[in-house]
Amino acid sequence: MTTARRILLLVTALCWAALVMAQPDALVNANRKYQEGDLAGARALLDAAVKDPEHAGAPEAWVLRGFVYKDLYKQAPQGPDASVLRDEAMASLYLSTELDTAKEFSQSSLQAYDFLAKTMYNDAARALNELDHEKAQTLYSKYKGSVLRIDPAHGFKERDVEFNNALGTVYTKRFNQAREEQQWFDKAVSTYQIVMELDPQNYGANYNLATLFYNRGVYNIQQISAENDIPNIQRIQEVSREFFMKALPYMLKAFEMNPQRRETLLGLEGIYYSLQDEKQSDHYRQLFEALESEQPQDR
Repeated sequence: MTTARRILLLVTALCWAALVMAQPDALVNANRKYQEGDLAGARALLDAAVKDPEHAGAPEAWVLRGFVYKDLYKQAPQGPDASVLRDEAMASLYLSTELDTAKEFSQSSLQAYDFLAKTMYNDAARALNELDHEKAQTLYSKYKGSVLRIDPAHGFKERDVEFNNALGTVYTKRFNQAREEQQWFDKAVSTYQIVMELDPQNYGANYNLATLFYNRGVYNIQQISAENDIPNIQRIQEVSREFFMKALPYMLKAFEMNPQRRETLLGLEGIYYSLQDEKQSDHYRQLFEALESEQPQDR
C-alpha cells in the first residue's frame, strides 16, 4: 500500500462511521474496493456517486475519487488515456479542497495534487528530450495552469528559466539538422533571450546564444563555393561577420561568469579568429592551454 493511500485512509477513517449513518453506503463500498485494490470497481461507484446530489457536495467523495484516478493514472501506460486519468484526478482533488471547509482532507489532497502536477512537468521535460517542442510547450503551459489553480501567487521564474533553456536547445538541434530552415534559428534566439530577460546572469543561455550566432556565421562561410563570384563572397563574409559580432558579447559574458570553463575559452578563440583579431584569439588560446596544464587529470 502506498504512503499516499495510507495517509488518505488514516485521514478518512474517522469520517466513515458517520458516513455510514448519514448517507447510503456507496462511498463506503467504494473505499472498501479501493483498499482491496479494485480500482476499476471503486471508479465505477465513485463516478456514479458524485452525480448523486447527496454526494456531489461531499469532499470525501471527491478526495477518494481523486486518489482512485491518481492510482489508475500511475498504472496506465503513457499516452492520451493516462492524461485523461490524471486530469480527472486533479480536478477531483481540487474540488475536494474547495468543498472541504473543515480541512479534514486538504493536506492529503494537496500532496496528491502536487505529485500529479510534477508528473505533468516531467512529461514536458520528456517531450523536450524527444524534440517534440509543441507537446512540451502544451504540457508546460498546462502544468503552470494547474499550479496556479491551487496557488495563484506561485512564482515560476526558476522553472521558466529551466524549461526555456531546454526548449532553446531543442530549437538549436532542429536548426542544426536543417540549416536552411530559418525558423528554427529565430525560435532558438528568441527563446534564449527570454531566459536572459528572466536571468541575465544565466551562464547556459549566454553561452548557447553565443555558440548559436557563431555557428550560424561559420555555416554561411562553409557554403561559399567556386561558383560564387567575388561580390557575393564579400556579402557572405559581411553577414558572417555580423553573426560573429553578435556572438562576442554573449561569449564574453559567459567567460566573465566562469573564467575556468574550457568551452568559453575555445569559443572566444574561435570568435576572435573569425573576426581576424589574432592577438585576442591567441590570448584566449593561451588561457585555454594554461588551464589545461593546470588540470591534466581532467583531460
